[in-house]
Amino acid sequence: MSDLFKNEPALLKVALLGNPVLRKKVENVTREELKDPRTAYFIDSMIDTMREYNGAGLASPQVHVSKKIIIIEAQDNPRYPKRGEIPLTVLVNPEIVSFSQEVEEGWEGCLSVAGLWGRVKRSTAITVNAMTREGKDVEIKAEGFFAVVLQHEIDHLYGKLFVDRMEDMSTLCFTQEYNRYWSD
Repeated sequence: MSDLFKNEPALLKVALLGNPVLRKKVENVTREELKDPRTAYFIDSMIDTMREYNGAGLASPQVHVSKKIIIIEAQDNPRYPKRGEIPLTVLVNPEIVSFSQEVEEGWEGCLSVAGLWGRVKRSTAITVNAMTREGKDVEIKAEGFFAVVLQHEIDHLYGKLFVDRMEDMSTLCFTQEYNRYWSD
């Protein structure tokens, strides 16, 4: 019986549009919290959840935890073909410290806005300061799809969803129609 429960990461329940947890500004993770094995378990569970649902990223409020943690990865992701590869990136307390003035409009979806896509303008390059899951301070300079996903996930930490950033709601569409008419 002991082999049944090996403390493997668990799939987490994803909060959907309308859940108040998605609209809260979240709290920083302390260095003490980051050292707690429960935080490592939570991060591993976030990674498994993101991968299970083919997300390119996941923010902790999306799984009902109001702390500043985001996970990003895009490798052979069927929801985002031809968007480029992003290695597994775990960021704690991420803050965008600079945005490029150049913006580009592109399609976005979200695990918390399941089944819908829309066009959003985002900066094409950003710089983010954060901590790794090990507590090391890092600066990330990101461009293209990586910059877009970072902006999308960091928005979640401030109670924003991609639909809040849409300038033209006429582009909002269901996944089936996005795949039929608009996907790459």
